[in-house]
Amino acid sequence: MLAAMFSGRYHVIQDEQKRYFIDRDGDLFQYILKFLRDSEVPPPHAAVQVYKEALYYGLHPLIEILKSSPPVRAEYELRESLRNALPKYKEFKEKLVDLAYELAITSHCSEISVHQYREFLVEGLQAQTLSIRRDLTRDESTILIGPLNDYGKESQLEESMLHCVLYDLREEGFNVDFRMRESVCEYWTQKNKNNDIPMYHEFYDTVCCAFTFNWWPTKGVKKK
Repeated sequence: MLAAMFSGRYHVIQDEQKRYFIDRDGDLFQYILKFLRDSEVPPPHAAVQVYKEALYYGLHPLIEILKSSPPVRAEYELRESLRNALPKYKEFKEKLVDLAYELAITSHCSEISVHQYREFLVEGLQAQTLSIRRDLTRDESTILIGPLNDYGKESQLEESMLHCVLYDLREEGFNVDFRMRESVCEYWTQKNKNNDIPMYHEFYDTVCCAFTFNWWPTKGVKKK
């Protein structure tokens, strides 16, 4: 890209002092220059961000080097595969945050239960789902998600996917943690319009956890 910019085939924006303008992070550009000058590879803490810059600039030698670095592989091979395993991953994360904000009105922290089902235990109900079940009497909300794509019942991927959600939320700045709960077989009943006769029953084999968002961390007060 840089070679194309200065090939004379394109109009390149300059400021009043005739400096060329590239709409990218200037702090990260130092790593691009160091690689072009001396083939210097960026440090691990900057690998993921520089990888994105290398993709933008089309620096294939740097791209290939960074692809094998642990931070980039963790982000683009491991975590991305986990995100893709749940088609409604983004929607799930957004609903998790929205519920946490709602509960934050009455508490300094918000706890959301998540039941991630592995499979329906009845035939004919195999579609992906993302739903919220509220218990207003106990001021609790549960998000039901699943199943993951192309993974068996005994897979440990469910917990890994939840760790991925935790990682993404922390990267976005949320003070959040989660704990696993014992897996259970759950039973839900869908009522008809008259709310008296069940239309069908749903059985789930689920992995359970709870996400806790802390909004107002208490700071230690020094005693006189």
